[in-house]
Amino acid sequence: MIDLVFWTVAAAALLAAGWKARGLRGPDPPPGLGATCLLLVSIGLALVLISHGVQRVENAIFPNLGRLLSNLCTTVAAFAALAHLLSVTRPREEARARIRRWLVALLAAVSAMTGLFVSSPLPPVIGDFGSQYGDHPALVGYIVIYTVFMGWAFTGLAVLTVRYASPAARPALRTGLRIVTVGCVLVIIYLVEKTAMVVTQWLRLDPLVPGHDRPCPSPLHPPGCAFAVGLPLLAALAITLGITLPAWGPPAVAPVRWLRYWRTYRRLNPLWTALSAAMPQIVLPRSGRDRFSYRYGVHRRVVEIRDALLLLRPYRDSSEIWQAEITTGGAGLDARQAAALCEAISVRTALAAYLAGRPADERTHTTALSKAGPQTGDQSNDTMNSEGGGDLDSEADWLTQVSLAFSTAVDLPEDAPHGRP
Repeated sequence: MIDLVFWTVAAAALLAAGWKARGLRGPDPPPGLGATCLLLVSIGLALVLISHGVQRVENAIFPNLGRLLSNLCTTVAAFAALAHLLSVTRPREEARARIRRWLVALLAAVSAMTGLFVSSPLPPVIGDFGSQYGDHPALVGYIVIYTVFMGWAFTGLAVLTVRYASPAARPALRTGLRIVTVGCVLVIIYLVEKTAMVVTQWLRLDPLVPGHDRPCPSPLHPPGCAFAVGLPLLAALAITLGITLPAWGPPAVAPVRWLRYWRTYRRLNPLWTALSAAMPQIVLPRSGRDRFSYRYGVHRRVVEIRDALLLLRPYRDSSEIWQAEITTGGAGLDARQAAALCEAISVRTALAAYLAGRPADERTHTTALSKAGPQTGDQSNDTMNSEGGGDLDSEADWLTQVSLAFSTAVDLPEDAPHGRP
């Protein structure tokens, strides 16, 4: 069971490394991409080498070789995280100089860990060393080097991801950075518990968390296995998902995005149909390969509706707007729904006046404009956009609510002509 979990997460990390490595073939790969690939490969190898089945083979070569190799791989992963951190936050030359210094530190840590591990041979063990720490001080030094290096690297990575997550422009990048932060926090918790466990074993105290003295039957039980196995697994999975999310996240949610724009496109139809039938000149030609995209269609309908509202300005009567506000005030709607219904009634009335060729007089028109709040876009004096934001999604959302209200508002007067004279 536990080997299946190890291999599954390892496969995800290695596949993600292969996916990211495609970008290395270009003449100028993005900063930190090579370090990202090294990080993912190191995580995958660490999980493979620590699996119980592979450890049995490794123990035949050298006692507990799998534990050493897995820890070295995670140390390399920590270095890769630091290299990625420096590559994306520092100028290229400064980053290279610092990475070289950290590479020296990595080689020193790997050499010291290997020397301490080999100098204190232990009988083959599947799982943690448990009480062996009390009889082997060199093993304690090995763990101290390991936890200090790992802690420094992943603390730095956590600080980076927290700093850059909020200002990230793309939602997938912002979410990915936050997932990496979660992974780093899990690593730090794992290291703190591991250090406390080693110190208590070395001092021959009772363990704070039981379950470190035998192989783990599952990643979550007993409690010691949750810290020794479960947390590293979750951290590896979180870091893998977070780093790769900007690449595969947008394609994965494309069907949901398509459905949302399709729904918005359909909901804009009542308002757009009425306006375009009365003012066919607002309909823009479709061109380009995106003309079949519903996002493109939503964008065009928003623009065309806004153009129609510009043409309706002279036909909006302040007294009718005031009457619409009174009507919607007693409808038991929330503020945004009431505003949408008020606009729908106002637009329907203005459209009827447009079809009849009866613009409001100049005094009424000026009063109506003075009552309209600050607007967005190039309809700065049109109440239609008073609730909308400055981007396509917020504009479309507002116009969708108005369109739905428009479809349920009172019908055009029966004597209104069907075409403008």
